[in-house]
Amino acid sequence: MFPEEQNVEESRLVECRDHGHIKGFQRKFWQNNKTHRGTEEKPGRVAILHEAEEDGASDIEDAKQKLDTRETVLGGYVSIQTTFYDEYGVESDVSVFTATPDNDLYVGQICDHPHDDVEHIATQVVGAQGRAGTNAEYVIKLANNVRRPFPNEDDDHLFLLEKKVTEKLSNRSRTVQINYEQLNGINHHDI
Repeated sequence: MFPEEQNVEESRLVECRDHGHIKGFQRKFWQNNKTHRGTEEKPGRVAILHEAEEDGASDIEDAKQKLDTRETVLGGYVSIQTTFYDEYGVESDVSVFTATPDNDLYVGQICDHPHDDVEHIATQVVGAQGRAGTNAEYVIKLANNVRRPFPNEDDDHLFLLEKKVTEKLSNRSRTVQINYEQLNGINHHDI
C-alpha cells in the first residue's frame, strides 16, 4: 500500500514483478493514517483492499515480519490469503493486508453517495502530511502506479479521488497566488 516506500528488505519478498489482479477486492481510501501519511491531529487517508460485495528462507521471513509489523501494528491492517492472477491467467497464492471495521483507524464510507464520500476524503487528503510525505502525493503516486501498467484499469474510486485532490491542490495554489498578490498590492490592471 506504500508504493514509494518499498525498501530493499521488503523487495526480497518479490522475486519478480508480474502484472495482474486479485478477485473479490476493491481499492478504497477508507483507512485513516496517523504515521506515514498524517498525524494524530490531522490523519491522512490510505488505500485498503476492501472485500467487494459482489465477488467474492530467513531473509524472507525477516522481511515478512517487518512488513507485518508495519502494516498490522502501525497501520492496523489484518493479513489474509487470496489468489493473484497474473496477466496470463497464472494463479499464485498471496498475502494481502486489509482493514476491517474492528480497527480504530478504519473509517469506511462516510457519505451515502460515492461522489460525496470521495469529496470528503479529498478534503482530508489535501490537508494531511506524515513522516513519509503528503497524503496528496501518496494518492497521486498510487493512481499513476496503477494507471502506468494498467492503462485500461477501471478504478473509479481511486481515479475520482486523484481528480478531486488535484483540483483542490490547484484551487489552493490559485488562492495562495491571489492572497500573495493582495498582500503585496499587485494589481493586474497595472501590469
